[in-house]
Amino acid sequence: MSAPEVRAGAPLAATALFAVLVVAAPAFSLDARSAEVSRYDFQGAAAICQPATAAYGQSVRSRPLAVVNEGTNNTFVTCALRGDPRPGGRGAMKVLVETGAPVGRNGIVSCTFVDGTQHGNVVDAVYRTKSASVAAGSRGVALTWQPVEIAGAPEHIFRPAVQCMLSPGTALHYLSVTYDEDVGS
Repeated sequence: MSAPEVRAGAPLAATALFAVLVVAAPAFSLDARSAEVSRYDFQGAAAICQPATAAYGQSVRSRPLAVVNEGTNNTFVTCALRGDPRPGGRGAMKVLVETGAPVGRNGIVSCTFVDGTQHGNVVDAVYRTKSASVAAGSRGVALTWQPVEIAGAPEHIFRPAVQCMLSPGTALHYLSVTYDEDVGS
């Protein structure tokens, strides 16, 4: 049995084919588009909300499942959510506040969404107020804000915060921020 016949031009042809593939490879590469997945940060109100002043703190109780107005007058709480203000950063597509009335009284919750900055006396912010009637013992009502509600309709919300007025017996249960995350292709 003899070895297979090898012609002198075969290695040269293989080398030429390899060179063509190396040069042409970028033209055949996979599309480098990224994939996005919708995600959200969920935070209990007790972790990120606080009474707006010490006087309001006397009637606000932070429970594991809610921040509740246990007083007899309206009270105010302020909540600051996570954001990413860097150019190209992870911006919010929706901000949600879940309200309720766990103490056993019907009531009103009114929250003002704020997105912006303050540097000294210079304020550059957007304010949008929404209110909800909550029934005693009910699961609650969700108040939501999206970028389309902001002047100029930006693509994302980067510095979300809310201040809420809680009537007696009402509560904030949790807050969430929905965003799109780039997970590659």
